[in-house]
Amino acid sequence: MEPIKNTEKVKRMFEQGQSTLVDTQTKYKYSMVAKCPNDSSWSSVVRIEKAGQSLSRIIFHCTTCFIDFEVNQEDISIR
Repeated sequence: MEPIKNTEKVKRMFEQGQSTLVDTQTKYKYSMVAKCPNDSSWSSVVRIEKAGQSLSRIIFHCTTCFIDFEVNQEDISIR
């Protein structure tokens, strides 16, 4: 599946403190991804930090250039 922008689902993931979300109807498991600032490769979550029950920080890891990075919540897509 190609990554898509879905701010509603990303916001729900942050509120629930999870970097994944299961669609109750289709059982598809959505994951957060972001484009690497160096090479624009889609990158997966490598680390999360929480504030209470919500996510406060998401760190992504690029498997092409091997950097860890952060992006703003509005720049996160789901796949």
